[in-house]
Amino acid sequence: MSFLFYDDSPIFGGHEVMTLAGLEAVLKASPVSVRFLASEANSKLLDALAALQKRHPQLHLDPLPWQSSKLEALRHRLKPARVAHLAEIFRRHAPGLVVAIQGNIEHSSLALLAARSAGIPSTSYIPVPHSNHEMGARFGALRDLFSHRLFRIPDSFVTITDEMARLLRTRGATAPIHLVYNGIDVHRFTPGPSAAARETLGLPLDSLLLGVVGRTEFRQKQQHLLVEAVANDPDLRTTAHLVFAGDGPDADTLRALLRERGVAGTLLPWCDPAPLYRALDALVIPSRYEGLPLVMLEALASGTPVFASDRDGMRDFLPLHHRFRANDSQALHDVLRTWLQAGKPAADPALVDRVRTHMSLDAFARAFAGTLCHLLAGPGKMPEGDASIVNFSVITFPEN
Repeated sequence: MSFLFYDDSPIFGGHEVMTLAGLEAVLKASPVSVRFLASEANSKLLDALAALQKRHPQLHLDPLPWQSSKLEALRHRLKPARVAHLAEIFRRHAPGLVVAIQGNIEHSSLALLAARSAGIPSTSYIPVPHSNHEMGARFGALRDLFSHRLFRIPDSFVTITDEMARLLRTRGATAPIHLVYNGIDVHRFTPGPSAAARETLGLPLDSLLLGVVGRTEFRQKQQHLLVEAVANDPDLRTTAHLVFAGDGPDADTLRALLRERGVAGTLLPWCDPAPLYRALDALVIPSRYEGLPLVMLEALASGTPVFASDRDGMRDFLPLHHRFRANDSQALHDVLRTWLQAGKPAADPALVDRVRTHMSLDAFARAFAGTLCHLLAGPGKMPEGDASIVNFSVITFPEN
């Protein structure tokens, strides 16, 4: 019995970060062989896998000369030979379980179809099962039309929050759904003095610092909503300084918007976010959609309050008064104003403790490896490996 991981996405994001952490947990917990097929276009993932391979010789790495596209589900219909070719590769390796790493249902969907063709069980590790139309994707409705059937292909799903599991059911998934919550390095993300962090980053010491951490891309991350929320309030426009950490296609547009709206702000490149969380008065996540944002967990572990769109993993996790109606700058303004009027209270200690206790990398590793080892062994069978991992109680989302 062996695992075969598959990821044909050209993008290295938070889901790949969690996949690598989970993969290493599997390699440590189980003696079985693991093969990883990854796109040549994702050099960052391949480099990380090569480093992992040096520590774990039972890991075998096969670069793929292709990558998924934005019309992947339509490509399956137009080029069925691709499925047959990958199915033959799967038969040659004969894994006990194919693990498709899916940022969304189209990414790595080729592996799901090939595994079914080869008669090999598959599971989808998917954090974002939203519709393309809902995500504002180009040709979203057309893509959804062709990708709808993909939700009925895997033999099981692994996702990251109860809200995502409910959404999978809404999208048509009927296979068992297992929950594995994301985890963070709680030793790295800790509370600390704000002034020292601000000095290190060159940020103003006496301003209200509100920050967004993530790819600068308005379609999903919607950094512009925070600018508008502050610009429309004279008091906030005077006292607040916005901090945006991360690169992306809308960075220049964001700079121009700050100038046009008369809002003070700093754009930082990708950097270690640990000191930034300590520097901020609050982290804001105005996204159109998310899974279970690592930045939310990191900020809370650092003791920093978080305000976010009322959806997805944020809805599962944050209290009501820290959530606002999605896509609404006025609603964002209102929750910030309520917080300021209350004296800028720190993050709820119970929520901080929940993150630090139950959302650590160690907790994630046990859950991820335990779930996959149970899926590999099959129903009613005890998997091989580290007893502290394989005896893990798998969390399964109810069918109804």
